[in-house]
Amino acid sequence: MPRPSSSPSKSSDPPPADYPLPFLTDPDAASKPIPPSTTLPYRLNLHPISRLTIANIFAFAAVFIPTTIRTAHISSLVYRAENAHRLPEKRADWFHYHRAKNHYAASKGLAEGFRRAGGVCGYVSLFLVVEGAVDGWKGGVDFVGSLVGGGVTGGWFGVARKLPLPTKALMVKKGLWYGFVYGVAQDVMLAMRGERVFWIDPFVSRGREIVKRGKGVRSGVGVGDDTSEGR
Repeated sequence: MPRPSSSPSKSSDPPPADYPLPFLTDPDAASKPIPPSTTLPYRLNLHPISRLTIANIFAFAAVFIPTTIRTAHISSLVYRAENAHRLPEKRADWFHYHRAKNHYAASKGLAEGFRRAGGVCGYVSLFLVVEGAVDGWKGGVDFVGSLVGGGVTGGWFGVARKLPLPTKALMVKKGLWYGFVYGVAQDVMLAMRGERVFWIDPFVSRGREIVKRGKGVRSGVGVGDDTSEGR
């Protein structure tokens, strides 16, 4: 007597939309291809935040220290000149005179140092931010970002200083030139690290072909010599 056909198992029913959970998936199942990374290579091999921080620290120190020393020295001379007609006569008064002079020089030097160093840090930050924004918009890292950053920074310097129009144009030209040189130097460093740079790749590819051909010629000569010696 034929056995009655069994009812279809419950496993044949379509699973719910939220099943299986990610950690319950079959490990043997074909995984989806991982999309290529869109992360841009770091300039100077530094994260943008780290590069911005280090650049501002160096810019602040490079401007603050000499400006403070020079302004303090000039301020001390100014104080002596302004009070040359009323120099102290007693020994105790000379102590107060030098204390007041040093306080005046230090206050003027620190104020000028912070003012100029803060301004330079602002220009450095503007350059790096524009450079990174251009890199992100283009989707690649090359000298174009540095070129645009230098031009924008030079133009903003002319506007902030209220320079005449010919001088503003000169500042923009200088900014473009310095940005171009700085960007080319960074591109060379990226190429040395193995990153692809659009204007360096043709030279690198040509050099690799020449090296490969040279190796092939040398290997062919060696093989021919070995075969001739075997005969």
